Amino acid sequence: MSRYRAEIPGEFYFMGFGALGVSLAGFAGLIAALSRRPAPDAAVAAYRIRTIVILGFMLTYAGFGTVALYAVVAEDILLTARLASLFLASMNVFGLLDARPRPAWPDDRQRSISIVILSLLLAHVVIGSIVFLQVLLLGQLSGPVSIFYSAAGTARP
Repeated sequence: MSRYRAEIPGEFYFMGFGALGVSLAGFAGLIAALSRRPAPDAAVAAYRIRTIVILGFMLTYAGFGTVALYAVVAEDILLTARLASLFLASMNVFGLLDARPRPAWPDDRQRSISIVILSLLLAHVVIGSIVFLQVLLLGQLSGPVSIFYSAAGTARP
């Protein structure tokens, strides 16, 4: 091993997700421009914008943070994967709490998907595989992308 730090396996993948998270947060501005709705739908529009920004920045922290964690925990790949999975699980706890029934979220069925994903992430805290972490990180895109898709699909000229 050289005196320079070793790269985490898939470092560019994690750095790419960091950049993608910032881009997703920027899409919230696009949603704001597309959402010219009457007052009853204002809660839904506010939910979409806020949630995409928060999930986008959390993906940024998860991507960049995984690379930083690897350097901080003395290049221990197992511990890095476990800690990054714990952070991703906290993202899903936020999503689960944010998806409670109310005017912005009338459908309670989709919460079951959040519970399944949260269970996978918590199981991964025990397993700690960097490859599975990459798959789980890819799955984290489903939340902000589906919200953006819903907003773009219901936009009025």
